[in-house]
Amino acid sequence: MSHNANNRARMVAGYCWDWKSKKDPVAMDIELPEHDFAAQWNLTRDGSLWALAEHSVEQIGCIHTIQGLELDYVGVIIGPDLIVRDGVIQTDGRKRSSMDRSVRGIRKLYKEDPETAKREADEIIKNTYRTLMTRGMKGCFVFCTDPETNAWFREQIQTPSANPVMRAADYEALPYPLLDTQEVVPFENALPVYDLAVAAGEFSDPQAVEDCDWMQRPDWLKAEPGHFVTRVVGESMNQRIPSGTWCVFRANPAGTREGKIVLVSHRDIQDADTGGRYTVKRYHSEKSEDDEGQWYHTRIVLKPESRLFGYRDIELTEDAASDLQVIGEFVTTLS
Repeated sequence: MSHNANNRARMVAGYCWDWKSKKDPVAMDIELPEHDFAAQWNLTRDGSLWALAEHSVEQIGCIHTIQGLELDYVGVIIGPDLIVRDGVIQTDGRKRSSMDRSVRGIRKLYKEDPETAKREADEIIKNTYRTLMTRGMKGCFVFCTDPETNAWFREQIQTPSANPVMRAADYEALPYPLLDTQEVVPFENALPVYDLAVAAGEFSDPQAVEDCDWMQRPDWLKAEPGHFVTRVVGESMNQRIPSGTWCVFRANPAGTREGKIVLVSHRDIQDADTGGRYTVKRYHSEKSEDDEGQWYHTRIVLKPESRLFGYRDIELTEDAASDLQVIGEFVTTLS
């Protein structure tokens, strides 16, 4: 990974190592002697701005300092709390550092109620790594401390995806013509068009959009890599986006989302208009600071803006907020 002002890269890890450098500034927290690697957890003075601080490129962030932030590239260290054996993912909350507040009391629970402890730890650990691995807009690098797990991840990455990119379902109202493949110069004279129903899975790498249809770029629109076109159906945002309107979104937006209209996906969301796990709403969030000076989302609210009654805010509390995927930021309507 590289880092400069316009190409931000950071390292993050599962909270499997104690934060020794909090009391001893010269102590190393995460040490992998077989790879001649040692680094400290992020410093307390940066708080929620850790990933924006220049010196932090040499530090390691965790789930509590990276939530709600996007990077260009992210390097994820998967610790011993998640391993793969014979193709099966196994998790163990006891491998987490006792300083991790998200698994506070888990060792006691393993003794009192092992099944509940395993179930709760499994959800926390998988959610942690899902969040860490989705912070990079352009790429994600993964290293596992367990060799067999490293090999399993390498195999998954090298196996071609079986999920095809779906085409936009209805072009009748598309306000600009589609271009033949040989005419397309991506993001110069054309923008990719997607069906919103599948958009949640298709924008992990907006710089390398391939099997999709391309719409002629409007002369008045300055297109950028990562822009895509999709149709918003439903009345929940009709004050700004009438149902059926073709819109331009910016995939995997960086920076703050506060107050912006965003296309999001969440496993617990069921959109009132589409019934799907994605929705377009205006984004608001609330943050809090824990005893160690780390910032985290306490609540995310997705607000409709409709002239009709019956649309309610979607509220995600702390545990659910970290699993929210912001797919795109609204740029403009096309019709």
